[in-house]
Amino acid sequence: MNRLLLWDAGPGELRAGIAEQGQLVELHILRPRRDSAPLAAGELYTVRVLRSLGRNKAQVTLGGAAEAILQPAKGLAEGTLLAAEMTRAPIPEPGRWKLPVVRPAPKIAPQGEPGWHSSEEPSARFLRRLAPGLDAILCLDAQSVNEVRANLGPDGPPVRIDLEAIDEADFPGLIEAAVLGEFAIAHGQISIERTRAMTMIDVDGSGDPLALNIAAAREGARLLRLLGIGGPVGIDFVTLEDRKARAALDAALGDACEPLGPHKRTAMNGFGFVQIIRPRSGLSIPELLCTTTPGRLSLESRAVALLREAGRSAGLGKRQLVALPALIHLIRQWGPELASLQKRLGTEIELVADPAAIGYGHVHVSQS
Repeated sequence: MNRLLLWDAGPGELRAGIAEQGQLVELHILRPRRDSAPLAAGELYTVRVLRSLGRNKAQVTLGGAAEAILQPAKGLAEGTLLAAEMTRAPIPEPGRWKLPVVRPAPKIAPQGEPGWHSSEEPSARFLRRLAPGLDAILCLDAQSVNEVRANLGPDGPPVRIDLEAIDEADFPGLIEAAVLGEFAIAHGQISIERTRAMTMIDVDGSGDPLALNIAAAREGARLLRLLGIGGPVGIDFVTLEDRKARAALDAALGDACEPLGPHKRTAMNGFGFVQIIRPRSGLSIPELLCTTTPGRLSLESRAVALLREAGRSAGLGKRQLVALPALIHLIRQWGPELASLQKRLGTEIELVADPAAIGYGHVHVSQS
């Protein structure tokens, strides 16, 4: 098998990893539509023009408090109602969100008041986007296998259960590393940090500088694809005094960036700095997990982690989900997900607010 999709449809979010030649090369995460969930590129909305922002650009409402930048917007007066497609999702920067970008969808009629509308479930569209070119799809359980087959139809790739392959992919470990932004390489590590200007990758370690930098180039490029990091990216390599060494590193980086698809890359300067720019239509994995607080799971991500721990818990007794009051308050709003989890476990779920809880809380299984 050359190209596999690992489909982990656990409670709270859907994790999908693409493996090529036995190596995980892409991680995707899809969460159910919630009030707190980021909007997604490719979705359709009915929007109303609020105000002009100059030539060929306008600010629009998507319904409620959600707003976006509409471009192009030539000739559209304030108050105009139209259908639009999101081309770039809201982008979280440290401490703030950047407005999403939408474009007119003239072949689609607006539907009443501003708001989201779609003819299909996001998970089905998500699956079909990832399916082309797959040799097989591996799932955790029979329910997931049936859902995947139903969404893809008879012409889709083979679908089967393979818990071992999904466990070996270690999505939880990769997610933890993505939050911390630290990844080991031979004789060193690379650190990934989000700033408002760009994503910065720093290289640190010991031993031969060229060997260290080449290892960092290969791992850094791999992580850009694996974690879906787009936009401007700066890589600060260990300084190389020798021009031939810099040329060798630049060539190695070029080879490592080939799988990234469309991108631009500057030449390396004398201080070992390189900039890479990739298309950016939505959130990277670190942005989804942490939103506006780099290095720390968002409230929603902590709530998802608690639901997933409950889903993995063993035993026949009632489950108590114990966490900080704000986190429990958020989970109480996820009625369908709680009902689905309770059905899956075959037992009652009780939410317990504890001001002294740490992290994302814990799950207690009653033995009575």
